[in-house]
Amino acid sequence: IVTDDRQKGNVLVLAGPGSGKTRVLVHRIAYLVRVKREKPGSVLALAYNRHAAVEIRRRLQDLIGDDARGVTVLTCDALAMRLAGASFAERSKQTDFEAELKTIRRQALALLTGKGLPPEEADEQQARLLAGFDSILVDEYQDIGPEQYELIAALAGRSQREEDSRLNLFAVGDDDQNIYAFNGASVAFIRRFEADYAAQPAYLTRNYRSTAHIIAVANLVIASASQRMKADYPIAIDRKR
Repeated sequence: IVTDDRQKGNVLVLAGPGSGKTRVLVHRIAYLVRVKREKPGSVLALAYNRHAAVEIRRRLQDLIGDDARGVTVLTCDALAMRLAGASFAERSKQTDFEAELKTIRRQALALLTGKGLPPEEADEQQARLLAGFDSILVDEYQDIGPEQYELIAALAGRSQREEDSRLNLFAVGDDDQNIYAFNGASVAFIRRFEADYAAQPAYLTRNYRSTAHIIAVANLVIASASQRMKADYPIAIDRKR
C-alpha cells in the first residue's frame, strides 16, 4: 500500500481496528517525500480533529525529520479557514463558532468550485488556491460528513474536466465504524468512494492490538451487518503478536 507507484490513481484503504490506519498514511507520505522525491509542500494530509493532526505531524517528524515541516497537515475546518482567509483570533466569546464554521465551509467550497464564474475562470481559480499540491491523503475517511465530503471532492478536482488537473487522493478508513454520526458524519461516503473516484481498494485487516478472543467475538458481532465493504476480509490477529 505504501509503495503503490501508479502515477494517476486514487486509493481507498479499507482498514480494520488496530491495523495501523494512521501508520500506513504517515508512511505513505514519507515514501512520497523520501523515495519518490516529491516536494513536501506538494502533499496535503487531512485529519478529522486537531488531536489526529498533531499525531500525524509528530509521527512524520520522527520519520523524515525537518522535511515534515513542509507537509501541510490540517483538519478540514482548518483548511476551509485557510482557503477563505478566516480567523477566530478577533472573535468575541459570544461568537456562535459552529454557525461561523458552516459559513466558512460554504465560502471555501464556493472558492474551490468557482461558484458564479465561467468554467475556465473557475478552473484557474482552483489552480491558484491549490498551487503546488499534487497529493491529498485523508485519515479516518468514514468520519467525514456532507460538508467535508464536498470540500474533499472539490480539492481532488472531481468536477474538473481535465484529468491532468485532478489531484491524487489516498484515503484510509474503516467502514465498520462511525462514531460521529451525531455530528453529521456518515459511513455512506466511504461506501461511495470507489464509484466517485474510480479508486482501487486495498485491505488492511491484520490486527496488532487485540487478543484472538476479542477479535473472534468482534467478527461474530459485525458479521450480521449489511453493506459491509470488508465482508470477505475478516479481521485477523497478527501471528507474531
